[in-house]
Amino acid sequence: MGAFRTDWDTAANPRYDVWTTTNGGEVIPGVLSPFTATMYNQFDARGLRDLMNAYPSGNLVKVYPPPVGNFFGITAGRLTLNVGFSVAAMSCIDPDIATAMAGQFFQGSDDALRYIVRAPADKVAQAMVVATTQREAAEAQSRTDQEEFYSDQLQGVAAHDRALPPKQAWKRFQDLVPSTLEVFNRHLVVSTAAGEMSVRLAGVIAAGGGDPNAIIGLCSGLGDVESSKPALKLYDLALVARKHAAVRKVVESGDTAAVIAALADPPDRGWEAFADEFDEFIHRYGFRVQGEADPMVADWGENPTFVISQVKSMMALKPAESPAAHQKAAAGARVKLEKSVRATLAPDVRAAFDTALAQAQRFTAMRELTKAVWVLATRRLRPPLLATADGLVAAGHIKRADDMQFLTHAEVDSLVKNKPVDGLAALVISRKKQHTQAHDYTLPDAWVGDVVPTKRAKVVATKALTGLGVSAGVATGRARIILNTEAAFEREIESGDILVAPFTDTPWTPLFIPAAAVVVETGGMLSHAATVAREFGIPCVVLVHDATRIIGEGDTVKVDGAAGTVTIVKKA
Repeated sequence: MGAFRTDWDTAANPRYDVWTTTNGGEVIPGVLSPFTATMYNQFDARGLRDLMNAYPSGNLVKVYPPPVGNFFGITAGRLTLNVGFSVAAMSCIDPDIATAMAGQFFQGSDDALRYIVRAPADKVAQAMVVATTQREAAEAQSRTDQEEFYSDQLQGVAAHDRALPPKQAWKRFQDLVPSTLEVFNRHLVVSTAAGEMSVRLAGVIAAGGGDPNAIIGLCSGLGDVESSKPALKLYDLALVARKHAAVRKVVESGDTAAVIAALADPPDRGWEAFADEFDEFIHRYGFRVQGEADPMVADWGENPTFVISQVKSMMALKPAESPAAHQKAAAGARVKLEKSVRATLAPDVRAAFDTALAQAQRFTAMRELTKAVWVLATRRLRPPLLATADGLVAAGHIKRADDMQFLTHAEVDSLVKNKPVDGLAALVISRKKQHTQAHDYTLPDAWVGDVVPTKRAKVVATKALTGLGVSAGVATGRARIILNTEAAFEREIESGDILVAPFTDTPWTPLFIPAAAVVVETGGMLSHAATVAREFGIPCVVLVHDATRIIGEGDTVKVDGAAGTVTIVKKA
């Protein structure tokens, strides 16, 4: 019997075969649906072809058409990232930096180094000029796009797209794809720059006789970071709720339906004030949700339950525990570290240190902005896709709108064009079964070539767990096991708790604030969760395998974010 696979797994890449799960699981966690997986397979080829064509040396990197996975792959139903392709693409701009980044940030990197592109020096230099131009324009372009997407919300574009007939809806979806890919490519450019600048900073520090590992702390507590804003604004929203007794009483009761009803028809001035602030929050951050890069998932704007739960949680925090207080403390620690590191360096490298530090900090923050704008762009795809699904139901192709998730991108295209798909009903049933089965399988952090997914085994009890420390600090507290953001409403994080999760991303940020530390089963040094933890100065260890199964609810746990260790001090 062969290894477990799904119908929507990507085909093996003939050239680049070093894969990792460490960051893919935070982009779209868990098992992808067939539609989302095949949609991203299409995006992967189209977007990367456009990106690599922009560089004079980019033609040396092969981009394969679907169903092959290039940067994005689907293995046993899960999103995986191709380290080999990443190294090849980065080396078109700077082979030395590509080598250093592979060693510092990617699992399985040694095997990927054979994909370093050896282009003529003049071509590489020209490619760097193109990349530098892209990077310098990225922030302004992202701000412009961000405000344009917010303006579309106010003008009712989503409601218009949601009401389109199926053929028009599918065309609208297709029409939005090029601009979505353009925004995503910008995020890739900035992400590469963030990694490159961190490597350069580490090199300068090492050359000056300092500790290159200091780059983690030096790129923390930066202040105006996009992924930290939802938590900051949620706390402000909580202050409004706490100010008005009627609002405070209902929010504290945990009656979500009552809160939503009062928001829709405010019974008094206190509720009116809260509703105004709530509407503004949803306008700016309602596009967030766990798995937000998947347009088939409803966001906070559609289902504000998580937002309401976090308002309740934030209301219980003291001013010294607020997100702003966390951020201020982290910024103070960073400034102190900057002075300390600079003082240890040889005088002749201090100017280079200042320059490298500014660039590393700049692109670390910019990466969170471009990611947010990419998600905003992706959320525009949801209304026409929902309209398409309704059309497939009306035409009798599928029984329920959600069944479209179990069709491939090509099958939906055929059905919209009234081309039959053989055995459609049986396909949906079979894929639902595969989707369920896929949750029982796991993948390693990295592998070369083919991989055999393994059945989830019974965990071995231990009190000492290890992972990758991505945000320094030590904290001890009560473990709170949160398997997804929806579960957070039922199991509230209280001040001083240790958040233990299978994965995290920007939408989890509000859960970080009351937590004394964060433990995650997936992720990496450049994961958005790591960036957020560092921004608020919260100890964080990622890649702690089976943490949610080994650590029990209520266990007393000690987390060392520098050493990358998690210790169960006392079982509940």
